[in-house]
Amino acid sequence: MVGSGGEDVASAGDGHRGVFVRSTAKPFQATACLEVLGEAAGELSSEEVAVSWASHRAEDRHLDAVGRLLARADLDPDKLTCPPAPREAVPGSAERALHHNCSGKHALFALAGRTMGIEGPALLERDGPLQRYVLGVVAEALGPPSAVAIDGCGAPAVAVPLRALADGYRQVLAGGRWERVRDAAFAHPGLLGGQGRLETTLLGHGIISKLGAEGVYAAAWAGPRGAWGAAVKCEDGSLRGAAAVLHGLLAAVGAIDEDDWASDRPSGGGEPVGEVRATAALSALAADIA
Repeated sequence: MVGSGGEDVASAGDGHRGVFVRSTAKPFQATACLEVLGEAAGELSSEEVAVSWASHRAEDRHLDAVGRLLARADLDPDKLTCPPAPREAVPGSAERALHHNCSGKHALFALAGRTMGIEGPALLERDGPLQRYVLGVVAEALGPPSAVAIDGCGAPAVAVPLRALADGYRQVLAGGRWERVRDAAFAHPGLLGGQGRLETTLLGHGIISKLGAEGVYAAAWAGPRGAWGAAVKCEDGSLRGAAAVLHGLLAAVGAIDEDDWASDRPSGGGEPVGEVRATAALSALAADIA
């Protein structure tokens, strides 16, 4: 957790170890693409901007917003550079690239790539013109990566210290360069995640947040004297665990009420048999801050 000046205020584990932050890098990737578009970025609706950095559930509203980005890029949905996936919101649905939770990001990649005269696989090449610019913006926000690999969607993925991710989200909430993506998320909280998602709930409380695969969550909220940020990484890669920890942390510092959101309950034999909650250690962290 970092304070309003970017200083470390609390931690558990090693916040300076590099971790692959996965989709939590999306607000910075989306901002980079908007900068590539230049004046043309002003033509995008706030819905299109919001879905461009979402990890969505492929609800109808998500697919509609991605479709509008694709129309601007004059791109067939099946030509998206992310792999096919089923609709999370519709179990058993057909697999299509449009349904992938990163399809909004890839649609914006395609639109920005047109400005540079590139398309198809070249959009994701680490040393290509688009990703060189995108990775540069990500590094300006989160610092130089300790490693660059390939994300599940095929785009470059960076590893940075967890405390750098917390500070990056503090900067997003503060606005400035990131104001467009921040405001789009607050205007359309359901587009950033979807039904039941923690980040959608938190947006309704003035908290910007985003999940990343392999148990990563980041958030920022209005704390003492300005924006504060936090980032969570679960060693076992559990998003359910990461969401519960972030929710518990935000409740412990008073940013939300504990009953504002609840993780899905574990089931056994088709019935709920328990609950997922953060440990008391988070209260100790909050006490240290106070």
